[in-house]
Amino acid sequence: MQNNQMINLAIMGIGTIGKRHLMAINTIDNVKLCGIVDLTEDARSFCNYNKISIFDDLNELKKSTKVDGVIISTPTIMHHENAISALNLGLDVLIEKPISATSSEAEQIEKIAQINNCSVLVGHQRRFNPTVLKTKEIIHEKRIGKVIGLSGIWALRKDEEYFLPEWRKEISAGPVITNLIHDIDYLRFIFGEITEVSAFSSNNINNFEKEDIVSANLKFEQGLIGNFLISDSGTSPWSWETGTGENIYLPHLKENNLRIVGTQGSLEFPNLKLWSYKNEGDNWKSELESFNYDFDEVDPYISQINHFIDVINKKVNPITNASDAKRTLKVALSILESAKLSSIIKI
Repeated sequence: MQNNQMINLAIMGIGTIGKRHLMAINTIDNVKLCGIVDLTEDARSFCNYNKISIFDDLNELKKSTKVDGVIISTPTIMHHENAISALNLGLDVLIEKPISATSSEAEQIEKIAQINNCSVLVGHQRRFNPTVLKTKEIIHEKRIGKVIGLSGIWALRKDEEYFLPEWRKEISAGPVITNLIHDIDYLRFIFGEITEVSAFSSNNINNFEKEDIVSANLKFEQGLIGNFLISDSGTSPWSWETGTGENIYLPHLKENNLRIVGTQGSLEFPNLKLWSYKNEGDNWKSELESFNYDFDEVDPYISQINHFIDVINKKVNPITNASDAKRTLKVALSILESAKLSSIIKI
């Protein structure tokens, strides 16, 4: 496929995230939406209003037009079925995170992709964010010395309307699988593999099947330890979305929600404020200095679509492939298992 050739993308599932992908597609010159697959009345109304072709299944869409790749942004419990159907049609896929609801489903997606010689890109779009890339650089260049620990919070009170769909009350749509999984992915991307987890959880706020709040402890292969508190029922200014402004539907508060501690300094994330002593031999009796890094603000969803185009054109391998995303999912599932069993889980 030539670089300047128009790429035709289909979207399966045109909910909140599907619309976000559509916005990104509409900003790129050599990409166009060739159709949407969705069975809901809301989707049909949206497509009719915007004069977009809508289909009941991917086979029907593919028979009617040229398709180069598929974006899967359906509920998590549908990712496996949707991905397999696309891969068996020989199509490259961009699957919204998490790759699937279970590890065995992720393994099957990986296997079917290999059989059909197709690529799987999983939508952990934060890997494209300059603040993540800059943090990875800061850590690997040891600008805060040896990293020994980290502590994060993600707490936003989601509205009642958000939980109207029954699937959003299930464990597969809880804050660990829906939200914390993003943090798990960029933490793995920056610091390496997570080898052990322990956690506590509660669901006594909304009384849904899913958790309301989780406190998770993480142990990394390189030795650092960390913790993360996450809740979709708590009020706070601390989250990735409100810290970076990535979610256009939420206020941009610019508050840091993660602190990374090293032997020679500390880093507030995602707005990259570095704290350190003036002299190498200084200690807790000395004054600390702070420095703010500058970084470009980009839309990671646009960067992700551009990367998907390069994947389709066989120019690059997926930055987050099925195998990589499977490891992130395994950490998230292990956190839920630890909370259920009240035990440490080795990964």
